[in-house]
Amino acid sequence: MNVELDTESKQWLKSKGNQLTVKTLEVKACYAPGIQELAAVPGKPKTLNQFNEVIIDNLSIYVQKSIRGKEKLILKLSGFGFFKSISAKLQ
Repeated sequence: MNVELDTESKQWLKSKGNQLTVKTLEVKACYAPGIQELAAVPGKPKTLNQFNEVIIDNLSIYVQKSIRGKEKLILKLSGFGFFKSISAKLQ
């Protein structure tokens, strides 16, 4: 899987310890089918065997094995101040 990460996101990740975990979160509803969203969380996952590691510029990005994208995973920094976070999107 190709992972795209801009310079601002790389700098933010370096300040958070050089590790990012990208995983799926499933939102279940009573009468509708479940919706899967991607979550990007700073840090290393607890169960490494469920993730593939992608290394970009000395940053370790752990992508859950069940995530399959067409071409690439785009990681982008959003927010401001203490409210900054990385968003993940498949393309």
